[in-house]
Amino acid sequence: MGGTVTLQQVRRVDFLRHIVNRILAEPGAPRQLVDDIRRMIGKAEDKYKFNAFGGDVRKLADYLRSRDFDDLITLVRTDRSGQGIEILKRILNEARKAYSEIPEIVEAIDARLKELEAAEESKKEKKLNNAYTLLKDLEKVKAKVELDKEENKIRVIALDGKFTATLRYDEDRKTYMLSYKAEGSLEFDNLSEAQEYLQRLISALHGKGDH
Repeated sequence: MGGTVTLQQVRRVDFLRHIVNRILAEPGAPRQLVDDIRRMIGKAEDKYKFNAFGGDVRKLADYLRSRDFDDLITLVRTDRSGQGIEILKRILNEARKAYSEIPEIVEAIDARLKELEAAEESKKEKKLNNAYTLLKDLEKVKAKVELDKEENKIRVIALDGKFTATLRYDEDRKTYMLSYKAEGSLEFDNLSEAQEYLQRLISALHGKGDH
């Protein structure tokens, strides 16, 4: 028979063993990153005693508010694979579900998630601003370059609107995504010139792929 999960049952969910280790065991994350996260949280467990088996899981809130957790955030932010922040967010979200009946833990998690989201937005905005500064150089060829901060994209308009392009930064892929449209007409003295022009154009576009 089913029943309501009691607070005592919630407190038996162990942060390191039932949440952190399970997420870190999933494939894809760099081994060094996984080892560093597990090591830092293991040391924190010894210090703050939030172990569910003999400790008090409510003390997880103390860890989440501490400088030791600041150090963990610094670690994942500097991860070169780009997966660190996402892994930490998943850990926090899983912990939020597991300890939803313990207000002090939920409050501490929400504060950290808000902090991480703000940092990600700031990083994305910086990349977009850098791209805008670089693309402004296109104004030399009479293109119009517009930065849309609300939609996190840059628009490029040229040739009296016959060419338009949109550039975005994809945080998940860690790449700049460019979409474009072009229209126009040309005259050629013979078919071979037209064929040669089309071949160059298609080759240029094919070089980066058409997504």
